Amino acid sequence: MLSLIPEYAEHGLKALDLNFCEMMNPGSELNGDGWGYIEKLEELKKEHGLSYIQAHAPYPRNYAALTNDDKKLSNNEILRSMEYAERLGIPHIVIHPIKGSVEENASYFSYLLERSGTSIMIAIENMEDDGISQPDDLMEICERLGGRAGICLDTGHANMRSLDIPTFIRTCGEKLIATHIADNDGKSDQHLLPGFGNICWEDVIPAFRESYGGYLTLECMFFSRRLPRVLSGSIIDLALAVNSWLADL
Repeated sequence: MLSLIPEYAEHGLKALDLNFCEMMNPGSELNGDGWGYIEKLEELKKEHGLSYIQAHAPYPRNYAALTNDDKKLSNNEILRSMEYAERLGIPHIVIHPIKGSVEENASYFSYLLERSGTSIMIAIENMEDDGISQPDDLMEICERLGGRAGICLDTGHANMRSLDIPTFIRTCGEKLIATHIADNDGKSDQHLLPGFGNICWEDVIPAFRESYGGYLTLECMFFSRRLPRVLSGSIIDLALAVNSWLADL
């Protein structure tokens, strides 16, 4: 994450989403005492005039199947990521629901919020599988949690579920506080730039403009992964051009 930040800034991409899912990788600097890593992020923020607008917490792939010790480890990683986010001045952190019912998810998130010593909000993401993916379920979870929970709309996940994305946006209304903007073919989570899949952005963007006042945060980390590092500047420029196109719709 750190190595590309100066290049992002050089090309004018200065509002960034920090992916603390790195904590799931063995050997990550964010594991254990990760505060040195956070200090590096603070230095980069000051040096390059950056804004860290949201973050993504690590997540259990199947919480219900974990042992009690592994559940404790997963919970502690998420709580630590919330501390990292608050230290960096990030207002909300995106978090995955667990595989289970609305009631089970509300209980899970309530436990995390009660244990958290931060004031950061959580933004619960719609999933692409048969878990929590519908806007009504997300809204109900948020209502049960009170004012510290909102919704993150992942457009790629919604497309894989064949959801009407403009209706999703309007249903969530003020509870929509974060986004993952990505395109795909409706079959797999390809994390493509908008326009490279089959989402109709000409319908989606007016709904965002009507019902949402936050950032459209690109989550397109896979589409260019086979390209050489030397092309990263051109890829950043392309992403910015696509964002400009979206802004004009």
